[in-house]
Amino acid sequence: MSTTLRLDHKPTDVIRAPRKWMFLLGIPSAMVPTICVAAYYAFGQQPWIAVLPFIWFFICIPILDAVVGEDLTNPPPEDFERLAADRFYTNIIFASLPVYFLNFVFGIMLLVDGLPVWAMLPFLYTIGIGGGQVLIIAHELGHRTNRLDRNIAKLALGLIGYGHFCIEHNRGHHVNVATPEDCSSARMNETVYAFMFRDIIGAFVGGWKQEAKRLRNRGQPVFSHHNEILQSYAITVLIAAAMVAWLGWAALPFIIAHHFLAFFALTMVNYIEHYGLKREKLPNGRYEPCQPHHSWNTNHTVSNLLEINLQRHSDHHANPMRPYQCLRNFEELPRLPSGYPGCITMSLIPPLWFRVMNPKVLAWAGGDKSKLNWG
Repeated sequence: MSTTLRLDHKPTDVIRAPRKWMFLLGIPSAMVPTICVAAYYAFGQQPWIAVLPFIWFFICIPILDAVVGEDLTNPPPEDFERLAADRFYTNIIFASLPVYFLNFVFGIMLLVDGLPVWAMLPFLYTIGIGGGQVLIIAHELGHRTNRLDRNIAKLALGLIGYGHFCIEHNRGHHVNVATPEDCSSARMNETVYAFMFRDIIGAFVGGWKQEAKRLRNRGQPVFSHHNEILQSYAITVLIAAAMVAWLGWAALPFIIAHHFLAFFALTMVNYIEHYGLKREKLPNGRYEPCQPHHSWNTNHTVSNLLEINLQRHSDHHANPMRPYQCLRNFEELPRLPSGYPGCITMSLIPPLWFRVMNPKVLAWAGGDKSKLNWG
């Protein structure tokens, strides 16, 4: 499915943009938790309404992925430059950020107000994991070079307390991806729970070291307003303080749980994106350049629309500066069996994950176990 966008009145000067307007669907999908909070109060505080966001994200979307299938279309290379410059796609990201902020604010409000445990747990899990969607925004904008986009990325990270992400991701993960040296590349037979500690702690330590190095090279103190990680953390503290001032100290445990679940959402995504894959080490001791086949890919239509093509991760790592609307599908890539929502759920059950994914990893390596990332 394609649409065209005219930049001027010349009939031949058009951009062929697959799924252009369909990316707007991500905004109403993101609004589901806030809509359900409004419905909860409008319809007499029925607890079952608080479970609906969980059903939508973790049951309905994987089913839609399976039913709708994959979209293998690519934007033509001759249109890349103009397609990349089209701010329509960036505006979608900007418009979605306030939605996640409202999900957080009204979600914490509802949790403080009180829900039975059977409704509270899935609702908290959903808004927490949904908070991880903010990292998709920060991830996309954090690869940009203009100041506005990078500042919005910093603001997004401040919402969930993960201010070190872009620094470590760009200067650490993209350098060491699919090697034993990368804290964010999952190893063969490593569970997502073991990976969680290595990923979250490693990302914080790596990000802080990178930022400290940058500041020292500039002759600036590490603990100062120049520190971009501390700038984002300051936003986190201000938001949390405002929430506690409004809702009381009862909000703080839910805020902490929300942020941890957002961290865990990123961990699960990192886990499935490079599980078991390894770049070969060359005779000179360096690793081969990152290629599309060093990342797991999926073209499932629905989840890619809702996650701004993050699942076309193979092209992203081969071309980190390529904006999401230009990411391409390649033939013969290692492919996930479902979109990220389905694979995230599967990763939480290690025996199921290993049963499905280990044969795929071994097939990727041509049966040679020495080519896999064992750590």
